[in-house]
Amino acid sequence: MKPAAVFTMWRKEMLEMVRDRRTLISMVVAPILAIPVLLGVVNFFTSSGQKQAEQEAMTVAVGGPLAMPGLEQALAAAGFKLTHAADPRAAVEQKKAAAAVVEARSEKGEPVVRLLVDASRQGSRVSADKLAVVLDGVKSRMVREALAGSGVPAGVLQPFSVERVDVAPRGKMAKTVMGGVIGYIVILLMFSGCMYPAIDMTAGEKERRTLEILLSSPAGRNEIVLGKILAASTASFLTALLNVLSLAYSFRSGLMGPEATRLLAVVKLDPKTVSLVLVAVAPTAITAAAVMITISLFAKSFKEGQSYLTPLIMLVVFPAIMGMLPGVEGDPRLMMLPVFNVSQLIKSIFNGEYTAASFLLPFASNLFYAGVAFFFAVRIFKREDVLFRS
Repeated sequence: MKPAAVFTMWRKEMLEMVRDRRTLISMVVAPILAIPVLLGVVNFFTSSGQKQAEQEAMTVAVGGPLAMPGLEQALAAAGFKLTHAADPRAAVEQKKAAAAVVEARSEKGEPVVRLLVDASRQGSRVSADKLAVVLDGVKSRMVREALAGSGVPAGVLQPFSVERVDVAPRGKMAKTVMGGVIGYIVILLMFSGCMYPAIDMTAGEKERRTLEILLSSPAGRNEIVLGKILAASTASFLTALLNVLSLAYSFRSGLMGPEATRLLAVVKLDPKTVSLVLVAVAPTAITAAAVMITISLFAKSFKEGQSYLTPLIMLVVFPAIMGMLPGVEGDPRLMMLPVFNVSQLIKSIFNGEYTAASFLLPFASNLFYAGVAFFFAVRIFKREDVLFRS
């Protein structure tokens, strides 16, 4: 195999990639703009929804004056606006009130305060949580007053307290969640960024009638395939790099909102972390390029190539999602599964829990898969009935 021929093939494919608008959009524009725009839009609607829910939650329907001593005053002091309704349940169902407070009696004749809520509405759920806090306060006050009247100290109700102490390192949960999310986004967009170049290098060559000219060049089949795979994996790798940089910008610029920014302050996106993530995804980028080129070789047109590779993108989603879920940890056997292992590896990189062995096992297995994919790509490229399908 001649390195010069492989380099020439790689350069030729990269030049055609740069000139192709669809490839540039999927490889450059989408990774740079998609994540900041998506996070900004999600944060805008989330913040707007929360503000609207908070405002809606303060409207509470009651059937009439509340008989429980101090309850109405406690609700007013908490900022609730009480509206009288002949049918409190209907007021909640018709969205005239976020929730309703109804006084009743149990089967034993004991007083009961019922909270009528609509669990499908965020404002109603928020209202129920706030009302529960107020009612707990009223109940505690009534108990303390009753105990004081009988001469019993209030401390008898709470002989001891329970404190829950999180021994996990600071921000570990945030690192785990964001590591999984970043791994999922990077893998999915990496495959998407490789899709159009792979189709253009195979089915696109057939449509442009340039495949015959390419085969008549001094470069051998192995060199042609390797050059195409390197070009497609370069596109996939650049997509991964731009995704990570775009995520880093989104974290630092506060596009996710002030609360998320404070939570993610512990998530490191320094040069070392970015470098480890890029090294981890490199074999997967080569595998993706080889597999997509192999599959798209069977297509006779660009449109047909898209229909062949779209199911592959959908298939990649499932192991990527499994790898991002919190609490999912792979044993050595699972860490040999493609896509899942690199998703887990990215998550462990952000956690800071990776070791040399845990890094090398998925890296080596993905290199093996890349070699197998290259072998089959060469085999398919040597079949005349595939290259010149009519």
